[in-house]
Amino acid sequence: MGRNEIRLRRHRISSGRIAQHRNYGDIIARHERDVKFKRITRVFIYFVLILVIILAFLFVRKWEQTHSEPKESTSVVLHSPDAITNAG
Repeated sequence: MGRNEIRLRRHRISSGRIAQHRNYGDIIARHERDVKFKRITRVFIYFVLILVIILAFLFVRKWEQTHSEPKESTSVVLHSPDAITNAG
């Protein structure tokens, strides 16, 4: 059998092939819903990832600000009057 004969035989219409295309409209509608759902899911995941990155950036920035501020000293240094006159 030649190549063209095999190809034609493979694509010959049979009852099984007709049954595959009987509900073609329903299959296309389901496919479009699936594609739309996947697109919405992808956009939602990107939105959540960007939100997490922004929140992490703000958290780290706030944490660095609180840890980089110089701590106020609560100790008091008392100088004796002799130390002041000797220094000058």
